[in-house]
Amino acid sequence: MAVKQNSSINKKEGEITRSDKTSATHQAESVLKIAKEKAGDVIHIAISDRTTIELPAHLSQDEIDARVEKYIRLHKPMV
Repeated sequence: MAVKQNSSINKKEGEITRSDKTSATHQAESVLKIAKEKAGDVIHIAISDRTTIELPAHLSQDEIDARVEKYIRLHKPMV
């Protein structure tokens, strides 16, 4: 009867296991959630039918317009 060896022994150096990937995904989601909580109130600006951006709610209309113009200038191929 064959005995299954410990998977960590057979693991190649630098290889990422499924549990490592899952852990990294959960960690990234946690960091994103914390960042969104720290950001406070945000507003969503529609750039196109498929694109919206989040901006802090405390910005003046001039600051919002400047950021939208900058986004469009930097992402011309996508907009």
